Amino acid sequence: MTWLLIVLGVAIVVSPLMWFRQSPRQKLITELRREASSQGIQVTLHRRPDAREDETRLETVCYRIPWPDDSCRQSWVLHRYSGRGWESACSGWLWTISQAPPEWDHKLPELVTSLPSGVSAIVANNTGIGVIWNEREDADDLVKIVENLKKLQSWAKKI
Repeated sequence: MTWLLIVLGVAIVVSPLMWFRQSPRQKLITELRREASSQGIQVTLHRRPDAREDETRLETVCYRIPWPDDSCRQSWVLHRYSGRGWESACSGWLWTISQAPPEWDHKLPELVTSLPSGVSAIVANNTGIGVIWNEREDADDLVKIVENLKKLQSWAKKI
């Protein structure tokens, strides 16, 4: 009987500690974000890409690379999976906030076809250029995202 009480007491003490363990999904997200950070990508919470001015809730994740210099800074959003915005040259993608400069018109359609299906937007703002990603895929898609962000960054240097 004493052993049973000891086991029950230990179980009561240890069970709340089990809540602090990461689930496999949380572990994957932690690894993805750590890998992105090691490659110079900033991971931040972000508003929905099609959000109106008064919608300020941070409910998506943005993988962003900083602008190479201050002369490259732009502000535009190209997104899919929502009806808000106006048509772009990229099939199935819409502009919101504002449209990228015309120099991007022949580059963006090529880029969006190489993005993983979990990417719902390309966001350019004062801090850098990034993608809104649902983080449901694996490290292979992170590699594609990093490659495309670096490509966007190098294009911005030339424009």
